[in-house]
Amino acid sequence: MACARQSRPRNKTVLVIMEKIFKGLTRGWLATGLSALLACAGAGAMTLDEAISRLERAEGFAATAEYAVTLPQAQDDIVYSVKLASEPASGDPLCEADYLISWELPTPSGLSEGFLGYFDGHHYRYRDHRLQEYHYEWDSIPFITRGGGVQRNGQFVDLLPQELGASLRRMASDSLVSLSFNPDTIVGGRSVMGLTAVQSVRGYTGRIMKLLLDRSTAMPLMIDNEFNPGQISEQLVVVKYGYPADSAVGGVPLSEEALAARYPEVFEKYRESNYSIENLRGEPLPGFSLPTPTRERYSRAKGDAFAAPTIVAILDPEAGFAAETLAALREGVGNAPRGVDLILAFVSGNPDRVRELVGEPRAGETVLLSARSLARDCGATSFPAVIVADERGRVANVILGFNNSLATDVIQSVATL
Repeated sequence: MACARQSRPRNKTVLVIMEKIFKGLTRGWLATGLSALLACAGAGAMTLDEAISRLERAEGFAATAEYAVTLPQAQDDIVYSVKLASEPASGDPLCEADYLISWELPTPSGLSEGFLGYFDGHHYRYRDHRLQEYHYEWDSIPFITRGGGVQRNGQFVDLLPQELGASLRRMASDSLVSLSFNPDTIVGGRSVMGLTAVQSVRGYTGRIMKLLLDRSTAMPLMIDNEFNPGQISEQLVVVKYGYPADSAVGGVPLSEEALAARYPEVFEKYRESNYSIENLRGEPLPGFSLPTPTRERYSRAKGDAFAAPTIVAILDPEAGFAAETLAALREGVGNAPRGVDLILAFVSGNPDRVRELVGEPRAGETVLLSARSLARDCGATSFPAVIVADERGRVANVILGFNNSLATDVIQSVATL
C-alpha cells in the first residue's frame, strides 16, 4: 500500500525524533530512546562480524520498506513505499546481490512509480516513463565508475541486506567512522541488535547512522540516517522494514524475459536501450510481431530460422533516400549469388504512404509496418538500417545508412554467408 506524504510538526526534540523512529516497527512495540537500544548484551549474542556476514549472505530476502525523507525547509515528509527482493550474487565482482526493487511515491499530480533490477551484469531502471538498461558485455564503463557503478548506486539499493553488510564492513575498517554495537537488547519485547555509526572529518560530523537488526536473523528492522546534522543542509532518512509473505513481494527475475514478464507494458512502451545495432553481429535476430499493410501479422521468435538468407531493412518512408535505398536493396537482392528474401520493415504505421513507396511487393518480399519496436530491440537509432541474416536467423552483417555502393554491399554480404 502506498504511503502518502505525511505532515509533521517542526522543531522536534531529540526525544520525539527517537520515538518516531522506533514507533510502529511491529505492533505493540514501545517507543524508546537510544539508551534502551544500547542496553547490556546477553549471553550467546552475535558479534558484529557475524551479523555482517549474515547480511552479506542473506538468501531469499523479501521485504517492504517505508522510506521517509525529512528536509528542514519542507512542511511534509516525503514517504516512499518500497518492495525489496534479493539473492546473494556469489562470484559476481560487479555487485553483491541480484535484486529487484520497486517503489511508489504519491505526488500532487498522481502516483509516481518505478523499479530497478540487476542480475549477471545486466541492470535495468525505470521511472518517469523511461526504461534505461545497461549491459556489461556491451559497455562496461557504467558498471566500473567510481562509487560502485550504476548497479550499486541506484535508489534504494543500499537497503538490501547484502549491500548493507558490505557497507558496514567498509565502515568497520574506516578510520573516519566510529562504531558502537550492542548485540543483545530488548525493544518492545523483541530481541534486537543495535548499531550506531558516526562519520566525522576534521571534527565535522557528516553522518550519524542508527541501525536495528533482528537478533536471530540479523535482518534489518530500522535504519535512521542523519546527514549533516545541525547544518542548514541537514536531512533525516528513516527506513522501517516489514516482512510479509514472499508472495507479497515476489522473487528476483534472473533473465530479461522474466523481468519483462513482470513489467510487460514498461518494456513495450518505454524501453531505451544502450544497445547499439553493431552489437548484433553474430547474435540471433531479435523476435518481432508486426502488422502488414493488408492487416495480417508477421511474427517470428528470437532464434527462429529463415527459409533462406534474409535481408531485414528498417526504413523510415519520410526520411531522405528512402526510395533510393529501396531501389538499391532490390538491385542487390536481384543480383545476389543465391536466393535471398527481403523484409522491408517501415517505422511508419501509414499503409498508404508505404504502398506509395513500395508499389507491388516482389517475389520474396515482405512489407511490415510500425517497426519502431523492432528498431529499438535491434539498437537502430537512425535509418535506413540493413541487417543481413543467415538461414539460422543469426546476424552476419549490419549496413548503416544509404550510400551509392549499397547494392554491392548487399551482394558481398550474401556471398560470405
